[in-house]
Amino acid sequence: MPERSRNRGSGGSPRGYAVAALLGLDRHRAVLWVVHSQSVKQHGSIDLPKDRDGGSEGDHYNFFNTIIAALKPVFSSGVGSLVVASVGNGGALANSFVVHVRKHHAYLVRSIRMTSIAADASTTNAVKALVKTQAFQTATANVIEQESDSIVQLLDARLSDDTGGFTILFSLEEIGQCFRKLSKAGQVSVGVPEHILMTDRFWAAQKNSPRLQRITDLARNAGVKVRVFREDEKAGGRVAQLGGLVCIVVQRGQKPSRI
Repeated sequence: MPERSRNRGSGGSPRGYAVAALLGLDRHRAVLWVVHSQSVKQHGSIDLPKDRDGGSEGDHYNFFNTIIAALKPVFSSGVGSLVVASVGNGGALANSFVVHVRKHHAYLVRSIRMTSIAADASTTNAVKALVKTQAFQTATANVIEQESDSIVQLLDARLSDDTGGFTILFSLEEIGQCFRKLSKAGQVSVGVPEHILMTDRFWAAQKNSPRLQRITDLARNAGVKVRVFREDEKAGGRVAQLGGLVCIVVQRGQKPSRI
């Protein structure tokens, strides 16, 4: 359950690590949030354009695409779970949004997991109350479990690959060296980090480490996904078995995953 903390998380922030994206929808606008382990931060808001009929099909199409464009940086950073919250007439809009994503943005369906909840997520106070509810925590846990399953499948596939197309790194030192080589020689020579995965225990122990801070900054600038999972989640448990930290590097000629 997110709560305020004096502890400074990765990136020099007291927010903690990102857990899920939250989209609050009503008849007039969308409000985007990122739920962190210790807080919630608003990511932006988008107004629904109106015509004389109160919003045309074209308005909704453009509105949904604008929402997706605004959420892409969140997903690119490593967040793979989205909760769509709506109340009243916003419920129909939320359903339309999910249909739109599945119809026009199939790649998102492959890379993120979505769920919906009947709740108000339009204001800071509403969201602070929402994230404390059992309904929200259950919905979030369910969608993260789906994401976690996909991550474990990907990780195990990379670990068992014998083609030489992937390299698995298990320490901050190795990951730092990979980024240094990448900056000097380019991805053709050394491959590209695809995912950096860590457990909440590892993150808690290293969150003030300058080395982790540096790697997080490099990953963000390079578009590498960084994800923290609790050890009681499937992906977190698997990463814990490997020492708490894993970086998947894709070598030249290999296609990166869509997760």
